[in-house]
Amino acid sequence: MGFVDFLEKLGEYLPAVTKPEQKPSLSQKLMWSFIALIVYLVMSSIPLYGVSSTNSFLSNFLAEQIIFASSQGTLAQLGIGPIITSGLIMQILVGSKLIEMDLANEEDQIKFTEAEKGLAFIFIIVESALFGYVFTKATNSLLLATIVTAQLIVATYIILLLDEMIQKGWGLGSGISLFILAGVTKIMFWDMFGIANVQNQDLPVGFFPTLVSYIVSGKNLLNLIVNTNTTTPFQPDLVGLISTIALILLIIYLTNINVQIPVTSPRLRGIRSTIPLNFLYVSSIPVIFVSVLGADFELFASIASGVSSAAGTIIGDIANAFFFPPSNIPHSVYALVLDPVGAVIYAAVFIVLSIVFGILWIDVAGLDPATQAQQMVEAGVEIPGMRNNPKVIESILAKYIYPLGFYSSLIVGVIAVLATFLGVYGTGVGLLLAVTIAVQYYNLLAYERTLEMYPLLKRIIGE
Repeated sequence: MGFVDFLEKLGEYLPAVTKPEQKPSLSQKLMWSFIALIVYLVMSSIPLYGVSSTNSFLSNFLAEQIIFASSQGTLAQLGIGPIITSGLIMQILVGSKLIEMDLANEEDQIKFTEAEKGLAFIFIIVESALFGYVFTKATNSLLLATIVTAQLIVATYIILLLDEMIQKGWGLGSGISLFILAGVTKIMFWDMFGIANVQNQDLPVGFFPTLVSYIVSGKNLLNLIVNTNTTTPFQPDLVGLISTIALILLIIYLTNINVQIPVTSPRLRGIRSTIPLNFLYVSSIPVIFVSVLGADFELFASIASGVSSAAGTIIGDIANAFFFPPSNIPHSVYALVLDPVGAVIYAAVFIVLSIVFGILWIDVAGLDPATQAQQMVEAGVEIPGMRNNPKVIESILAKYIYPLGFYSSLIVGVIAVLATFLGVYGTGVGLLLAVTIAVQYYNLLAYERTLEMYPLLKRIIGE
């Protein structure tokens, strides 16, 4: 039995959510999505038993909080981290042909899904044990570490089931996207309207309550334009608010730009049409990879410090290059004045790795010209004036796909870095993820609503 077969068997034996016998209506999907979201939000508000809110380890993972939809020191400590990690690994293995699977084949698709679930469960156990150890290592209590680990395993598996419920048709989209959107929105909302500090999650008093406080007490409102106070480094300012609004509009604009490739199909009697390639071809995947890598270095640094202080310092220095600004200086544009060298290092690392990961993702995720050309030939789609040959079509697509991959990776990397420098609410990576997911949900809602209004379309598209 191979490793993938083992993962598949493990996934089959784990508790699962069954598909609905009949496709739920849009209102039912919205209801189940809302229920899943409420359960997630409740879990992200319940503290872990046995973990002190003053634990210094809790303040190190703002990036992980964004990417993994986690909430530090709560039952949602791991969030969707194991699910994302297992999904990315399985996609890379299949896309790079290290695992022979045809995801167009229903049997292979089922096997892939079960193996992905099995791998996610393994990551849940491993990561829960690591966090259980790190959170309780100061107490030297094996019992307390076991209790914390057990809480994380159960809670994270519930999150996995919530995601599975939505993906199997009970809800809209995926639980992963929904929870990321909810997590980032919560941070952005708190940056605007939060009425108290949440120390272990780096959530400050919001901009508008602070503005009211300044007006009532007669303080100088100019201090709210740019945060220069090192005692409240996470305090949102006016520049961050304006930058947040401006970048949201920019990202929405970029996500709606498409590059049109003219095609035709003999099945449609030669009717000409176009295939749209989104200008942000790799979406926000590159910045996710970079942020996950940085968060992993932070975790490894904390673990290594318990074994060797020198090793922990070295890994910690590497992790610091992935994040800006440091926690002890204002998270605003003023940080560029206080730490210009750190800003340059962060920008270089983030943008270069975004480009590298973006190009790699095209090849391993089946977005490359060869795979796309083969899919077009199998679907009977042709490029006018070109022979219906995969190699010919591949050469045409390569002129579009690789430049799009490079420039889209560069653009999302630059946007994330620029947003970080300007102190946007919800962080640069969080803003990118939230807006792209929100646009996807808008399109999905429009699609579902159209199908309900015009039932004949369901027959035409085979639903």
